[in-house]
Amino acid sequence: MKNKITCLLAGAALFGATANAEIVLTDDLSAYGYIDMALTDGEGDGNTETAVAEFELGFAFTPAESKWSAVAELSFDSDTEFDDGGVTDSSAEFETVTISYQYSDTLSFTFGNIETYQGFETFDATGLYQFSYAGPESSSLYSAGYAVGASADGSIGDFDYGVWIGDSEGDRQATDSFEYYLGYNGIENLSVNIAIADDPYYDTDNIWASYDYGDFTFAVEYVATDYVDNDGTLAYNGVTYGEDFFAPAVFELDAMVYMVYKSFGNAGLTLRYTDASINLGGTDFDYEKTTISPSYAFSDNVFGLVEFSTEELDLPGGDTEQDTAAVELIYSF
Repeated sequence: MKNKITCLLAGAALFGATANAEIVLTDDLSAYGYIDMALTDGEGDGNTETAVAEFELGFAFTPAESKWSAVAELSFDSDTEFDDGGVTDSSAEFETVTISYQYSDTLSFTFGNIETYQGFETFDATGLYQFSYAGPESSSLYSAGYAVGASADGSIGDFDYGVWIGDSEGDRQATDSFEYYLGYNGIENLSVNIAIADDPYYDTDNIWASYDYGDFTFAVEYVATDYVDNDGTLAYNGVTYGEDFFAPAVFELDAMVYMVYKSFGNAGLTLRYTDASINLGGTDFDYEKTTISPSYAFSDNVFGLVEFSTEELDLPGGDTEQDTAAVELIYSF
């Protein structure tokens, strides 16, 4: 659903799920996916972690001469827990699971578990220019991820559009959640996108744009969200800030993200900066994050990167700063 701004690193920037070489199983069925391994380290607390961060396997069903198609993606990450009795908390879950009908060359209808329209940064590791997300402790700035519903997506000239209706994300089930999308691609190498979410528990305005200029990719994004059911807590740097500072109230987020990527053939370098203001329980504070991430494509399928990030949050009682480092290796197929 979301327009993923990705390209293959064999001469440009990144792997993207839409650019992976699919494994053709039959004339109508193909498979694709990736294995994501990562090592992360926080400053001075000995919390180095290594994990198979995610294994994703997808199947695309595209019968010849049929207007119907389907996609099913299964994601398995390292959060799964085991005990003597077996799996106690499985993190294996479906991501995109959809059935689509191509009404015409410019209009399609999709039903199932659909990804949000929101965001320049994708939820798949293969669509990111760095390891972490732009929010605190690698959290996403977006108010939605995947949810069950139906969408209509199409294009008119230089514009793409989409409308989605369905359930809210997670345990906030609501049948009157909406998302609207409009994208402009009428200028070569420029993409401008607007996503608006109208949910009983949040309202979001999301605008992002990217521009490719030679070996450079420039991106800027604005995210503004009002959460109306927040419990008045915020977890950051291993500490949960709650009733001592905030009362249950509306949580408001206003963020700008700036990114520059430079390609050096098979190598690349990403610079990203996040500047956000947050209001929680009537208290205002600021958040900043700076990321630098060199990367390299070892082959058409193997991609690696190193990331260094510094975060600062001006919480009540004083500023809190956190430095993190990560090493990531992705095998994409």
